[in-house]
Amino acid sequence: MKLLFIIYDADFDEDVMEMLNSLGVTGFTKWDRVLGKGKNSEPRLDNPVWPGFKCAVAAVINDDDQERTLEDLKKFSLRLDGKGFKVFVLPVLTVI
Repeated sequence: MKLLFIIYDADFDEDVMEMLNSLGVTGFTKWDRVLGKGKNSEPRLDNPVWPGFKCAVAAVINDDDQERTLEDLKKFSLRLDGKGFKVFVLPVLTVI
């Protein structure tokens, strides 16, 4: 199993949630107002100087679904030219 940790501009929320649903990702944890800055992105600190915020989703996927899921997430990232969308993939060693 893999843990997907997806961080994206709030503007893409509907697209990301629809994509996860179409991929059959039914279980997830979502944070609606995430503040921060990435290596290649402008800060999103929800203040007058750096307006806006991001969302984050954590979801566990089975190894069988990994290839297709990561392919679709990569296509989405390429459409955005990698801006405002990042996916981290981590191994899931144990679930309690």
